[in-house]
Amino acid sequence: MNLKKRNTWQLACMMLCVLALVISGCGKNSNNNAEPTATSSGGTNTATEEPSGDKPTTIKVSNWPKPNEEAQVAMYEEYLNKMKEKYPFITVDKDEWGYDVSSFLPKAASGELPTVYETFFTEADKIIKANYAADITDIMTKNEFDKSINPELLKLVQKDGKYYGIPKDGYVMGLMYNVNLFKQAGLLDDQGVPKFPKTYEELAVTAQTIKEKTGKSGFFFPTKNNQGGWMFMNIAWAYGAEFEEQVDGKWKAVFNTPEAAAALQYVKDLKWKYDVLPANNLVDVGTDLFQMFGTEQVAMSFGISDWGNAIVQNLKMSKDNLAMSALPTGPKGNATLLGGGLYMFAPDATPDQLDSAFKWLDVRGFSPQTSAEALNGLETQSKTANEQGLIVGPHGLRVWVNEERINAEQAILDKYTNVNMAMFDDYMNNGSAGLRPEVPVNAQELYKALDVVIQAVLTNKNADPAQLLEKAAADFQKDYLDKVQ
Repeated sequence: MNLKKRNTWQLACMMLCVLALVISGCGKNSNNNAEPTATSSGGTNTATEEPSGDKPTTIKVSNWPKPNEEAQVAMYEEYLNKMKEKYPFITVDKDEWGYDVSSFLPKAASGELPTVYETFFTEADKIIKANYAADITDIMTKNEFDKSINPELLKLVQKDGKYYGIPKDGYVMGLMYNVNLFKQAGLLDDQGVPKFPKTYEELAVTAQTIKEKTGKSGFFFPTKNNQGGWMFMNIAWAYGAEFEEQVDGKWKAVFNTPEAAAALQYVKDLKWKYDVLPANNLVDVGTDLFQMFGTEQVAMSFGISDWGNAIVQNLKMSKDNLAMSALPTGPKGNATLLGGGLYMFAPDATPDQLDSAFKWLDVRGFSPQTSAEALNGLETQSKTANEQGLIVGPHGLRVWVNEERINAEQAILDKYTNVNMAMFDDYMNNGSAGLRPEVPVNAQELYKALDVVIQAVLTNKNADPAQLLEKAAADFQKDYLDKVQ
């Protein structure tokens, strides 16, 4: 990575600190009453008890790759082999389950959470309040995670001075491009890089050109599983809209405004004015976008850096058929959604299981340390991805503030980079412009409410964006924000 890119992303990390402070500061006053308060299933005082040493221990790990995800399977097999070599007394059980709002509560309430599981920044507060995450304060400080991770992000996983999770990664929303469709439409520059639209109006016109020249959808916009609302945030902010405000200690829904209506009208126009969206109005990312993008049925979509490899791996798309840029500018400037993921741990995990789970993270290369051994997992990941033909080079925001760790990670990435970084320069250099955190209260429920209005404008040519948002804001206020304590 050249100096310009590195400095840009270091600036992004500093902005991440400020935005995470906003999230954590607001989050202290929020409470998700959509889910009942619960207690851990026979929890252990994991903050004070010590592990017993080399006692035979079994842990379960979530988000295990599925059999068809060949590159990921190969990486995880390497991790397993390393675990068996270093810690033969630890058994790692595989769990393909990954966090989603609908399945988490039943799994947690029945005591079936994996020992280590992954979730989102937006979910930390309600998980901690429901006692569905173990207190990992002692083991976290023992392993120096508290000193090496962005301290503002750590506030997301703190309650009463104790830690209940570890921020694992960050992402910045960008725009993804199918290079072959841009080539067919005559929209590559003299270096073979797509001509990235700089404004939302340019995006619509570019999508229209692609539809006319290739017959394929110019743009993909998800509409279900909370993803439509999640993506709509980027457009609405760029049009000057806001979604939640805290007034006199109370949270208010404020997206029934002309700015939000104009943003929703833009989405409506993508369907009825420009005719650039897929014919199916009920689509999501993991099933529909990946399939359509990987088989050259759609040219552009919002996306994050990790999605490219899911498409390459599952649809066998060439890694050289992907490019990314920063999001376009709206009438009120740049706005780009910032989010990320966490590691959390089952509330009934024993001290031995927690110790084993941290050993698992270490073997995977998620560690504050910079020794060759500590970086072995990351090296395995990059090397295997390169050998399997996956994309190596572009990345999201890092959670570390440890400069030595950041530089060591970048050196490994540079060693295995296998794509033309000109395809990603705009995303890496400019993607952090206008960073915005996800809303602090009931984010997933807000996304779901916005899915409904997006579906309405895409299925009904006569739908009124202002009226839809008026009702959605009133319902969201009544069903969620009025219940926040």
